[in-house]
Amino acid sequence: MQDPARRARYFLYLLGGVFVALGFALEMVPAVAAVAPELAGRISAGIGALILAAGRFGSDRFVLRCEGLLTGWF
Repeated sequence: MQDPARRARYFLYLLGGVFVALGFALEMVPAVAAVAPELAGRISAGIGALILAAGRFGSDRFVLRCEGLLTGWF
């Protein structure tokens, strides 16, 4: 069985990757960029980068707390 902290890190990596991909799509896809607000893509990518950094550099306890907060399991 995997370590709970490792599973939580994978969850944060996945969530951060989704936000970064959304930000990239909001900036680079012409059909989406035409209707999206000007800073939406950059803000979404920034949020994704923060989540990725939390997953990479956070302590095991912090990562587990983040996963619990984001999934609703306390």
